[in-house]
Amino acid sequence: MARTLVLLLSLLTLPALANDLTVGWISRAPEIDYAWNSSNPRVEGWPAAGSTVTWRANVRSWFAEPKNVAYVWRLDGTVLERGVATIAPNATTAIELPMQWTFARHRLSIELDAPNFIAEESETNNTLEVVTDALSAGFWVEQSVYDYFREHQQDLGIGSTCWENWAQRIIELYNDIAAMAVYDDTPNGVLDRWRLQKIVIVPDGALPLVPPPNFKEMNGEPNEQTHPNMADRSVDLQFGFPASTLSAYFNTRFLSPSNPFAISPGTIHELGHARYLTDVYAFDVGHNPPARINDVPGVPLFREIYLTPERGLMNRNFTFIDRYSAVALNRIAGARATVGNYNDPENIASFLNDLPAQNRLTIRDANGNLMSNAQVDIYQATPFETDAWYAAHWDSTADVHLQTDANGQVLVGRSPFAADGRVINYWRGSNTTAIVRVEKDNVAHFGFLESRLFNLAYWRGDVFFADHALIVDAPPCANRAPVLRSPSWDAVVAGPQVTLKWNAAEGAISYRVWSAAAGSQPRFHGATTTGTEMTVTLDAGRTYWWVEADFSAQCQPVRSDAMRMDVQIRTRRRSVR
Repeated sequence: MARTLVLLLSLLTLPALANDLTVGWISRAPEIDYAWNSSNPRVEGWPAAGSTVTWRANVRSWFAEPKNVAYVWRLDGTVLERGVATIAPNATTAIELPMQWTFARHRLSIELDAPNFIAEESETNNTLEVVTDALSAGFWVEQSVYDYFREHQQDLGIGSTCWENWAQRIIELYNDIAAMAVYDDTPNGVLDRWRLQKIVIVPDGALPLVPPPNFKEMNGEPNEQTHPNMADRSVDLQFGFPASTLSAYFNTRFLSPSNPFAISPGTIHELGHARYLTDVYAFDVGHNPPARINDVPGVPLFREIYLTPERGLMNRNFTFIDRYSAVALNRIAGARATVGNYNDPENIASFLNDLPAQNRLTIRDANGNLMSNAQVDIYQATPFETDAWYAAHWDSTADVHLQTDANGQVLVGRSPFAADGRVINYWRGSNTTAIVRVEKDNVAHFGFLESRLFNLAYWRGDVFFADHALIVDAPPCANRAPVLRSPSWDAVVAGPQVTLKWNAAEGAISYRVWSAAAGSQPRFHGATTTGTEMTVTLDAGRTYWWVEADFSAQCQPVRSDAMRMDVQIRTRRRSVR
């Protein structure tokens, strides 16, 4: 006998031929609030080991009459339960599955109407899989947004019929890029996965349900999106979708991650803040008045703008997770929210001051020559001068005076970024990057020193002492990423041989091509190439690919955004004679 629970939701005026079912989200009951300021968030706020929890597949019906729907629950691909549930018309019905709670990771899925007995608008949105130990997210959406997605999602032509399907693509993309975030510091990628725990539909203008005390005081933040309901502690991440943002979704036919109606990976960036991540682009240096002012004398014009080479999610590249944020996420892997599940929580960027007790720079010029016996002046950014995000002023007076030894090395202490040693990156203040002037033989050279590098060294275990390389007068490299051309985003391509093409990156010497099947680790496709296309062998299924550009020795490799495609492989049938 199916166990069903009908959830009361606002009804919509449906199109005359509305006839769809979809698994909107899978929630877990009982809902448990995270423990505020918990000292053990990997246990507190989670169900007790061995206790019974109830998984609920929230099935949205767009039919005008009840439907008896066959379903099957699977755990790690093995059938757990089959049944038939009566799905209420124009509402959301929960199909329940009690299970014993364990902290071990499992894949739990439900599939509706597997025989396709019911004719629907889409037959591809009847299955949903979650990871049982995932962090939980809650989305609050105002009615006009919800209605618009119901009316227009089918315009994309990908089998998506409603706002719930779109919301799940955000969760899906995060889980994919988390698995692909493989670096030396994160050999297994980002460890946590996300699961959509609740979707709450509210009237237009209702958000935020509980406003923060400083509502919109910081250049429009916090707002209805960042704090839809700060009183709700049942989820680890929350985000709001007010009717005031509806115009952002009007381009309904452009299938690309840059079109928020299709994917909206920028939402993942904002949820990264809710998880405590900081904006990596704030490590940049440049003239952007009134927020960031550089008055350091002698800085060549072509170096007035320094771009951090750390590209990715918390910079401005939303289709992959940057190394810095990946390591920061793994520091709190498995932990529930502790001091806020909104953007931003009280522990935002709490990792910035994880710095080795002593740090040594080895300074070289752009040709690799040691800058021995050279004068070193460090210009620290002065924060809190302007009402702007990440306000910073590098004035004309050096704050630290040092000298390299015969090996081009100099000790800079724990934190050469501020007089009091405290690194900050927030509203009205950022001092994460220092400008370094090195004078040798009466010639001035300039470099940029990021506290990010000190954090990474600390997290690798260099708690007491760390070595760092600094190249002065290095060419600007971080803005030279290859641009992918084809296949385009979510293109359906015939495999297993697929030709990938990209535009050249200025100054690049060679390229390396990578791919990853959805949920899998990256795969390097052979040797480097000097061309701008490569034919590779891929398995069937949803696949991401990207390109790394190699430059001179003074530049780190610069990777492109990721592209996604659906690889289809047809097997030939042998004719019978």
